[in-house]
Amino acid sequence: MKMSFNEKVEGKEPSVAPTAQAPGASADAKAMADKMEGKGRAAATAVAVSETKDTSVAVRGQYDDLVGEIQSDDLILPRINLTQKVGDLGDQFGPGVIVFQKEQVLWKDGQEPLNMVILHAQKRYQENTEFGSDEMGQVVDTLDEVKALGGWIDWRDGDAGKRESPPWAPRLDVVCVLEGPKGVDTSLFPFQFNGKAYAAAVWTLSKSGFTSAGRTILTARATFLRDGYRTGSWQVTAAKRQGPKGVYFIPAFRASGKTDEKFREFLGGVYQG
Repeated sequence: MKMSFNEKVEGKEPSVAPTAQAPGASADAKAMADKMEGKGRAAATAVAVSETKDTSVAVRGQYDDLVGEIQSDDLILPRINLTQKVGDLGDQFGPGVIVFQKEQVLWKDGQEPLNMVILHAQKRYQENTEFGSDEMGQVVDTLDEVKALGGWIDWRDGDAGKRESPPWAPRLDVVCVLEGPKGVDTSLFPFQFNGKAYAAAVWTLSKSGFTSAGRTILTARATFLRDGYRTGSWQVTAAKRQGPKGVYFIPAFRASGKTDEKFREFLGGVYQG
């Protein structure tokens, strides 16, 4: 059974609504409708499953050495972070450094770009927190949920003519496979292809990261990567920006070409979510 990142799966079979019949339809029309209804039942797997609070997934046959109900919290991928001037990671590695699992430097100024292929991306919404805070605000899947919580994502006119910043903002959760830098610890990058080490990871692009890189990734899927994210590769670095509260860093994604069939087969063996 294949499960995508952050997906909530209901343990019920999807239902298909019956085909409506117009009053007084002819026998031929009824026969055709019955035929189409049969096709609809056959295609039931294409019907979206309604979301519930239960996030457990029963493992049935995907692995012969794993059984039971697997919660989404049980599946953990390493995380990628871009350090800033404020925060523990910035103190440890310095600002503007791309870090893997809070322990391995993937890229810093002066190095070759980080090579990456995106497997899956999910747009969500996150409650804003104070600049430089290590705490993460509440996260929801839809804009309707944001509004139900009294939030919004656009700038508005406030009191005394002052502009009021939005309490929520979009973010993009990206599941990717990245190439480890030379000499990388193979316990962190356990997959090998053509003499290079690879690992799967998650990168959450929020705030300026969504504006700069998230929108680039979304646009790519609608344009030159219409056959899927796995068909294209990226080179990733970081760039410095000056804001009203000081210097900050943003991820910079640049398309670097197409992947071939053999490499895409390899990607399927790294992560199947």
